[in-house]
Amino acid sequence: MPLKTMEYRLNKIAELCSEIGLKTDMPDKNRIDVSIREDCVLSFLNLVDENDTLVGFDGTPWHSHDKIYFMTGSNAYIECDELDIIIGLVSGELLIVSRYLESTLADRWIMHKNEPLDLKYFEAGEELRICRLA
Repeated sequence: MPLKTMEYRLNKIAELCSEIGLKTDMPDKNRIDVSIREDCVLSFLNLVDENDTLVGFDGTPWHSHDKIYFMTGSNAYIECDELDIIIGLVSGELLIVSRYLESTLADRWIMHKNEPLDLKYFEAGEELRICRLA
């Protein structure tokens, strides 16, 4: 019997977002979409058939599973569950990075505000936008 992975507490995410003023939508019982900004939706999914979870931004390739580890320095990191991610975003501890190529959104991810930003593979025409919510 395969090990059961954690499940995101979607109802708790909805409650927390309601308390702090973020809009949410639950298209089905295994998914919640959190509207961070008008053009930025963070989705949390319980993939029941795959015994997995997924968090990511709609329309971008970046995603993660279960809890997420964020670097906070060269040899340090923090572990965040789904509620920690929301709290981190609204407190300003976590940032949203959007990567654009030729003015088109190519990717979007979350990083800790103390994580070193590696730019050695930065391409011509590439642009990074970093958003801090608080």
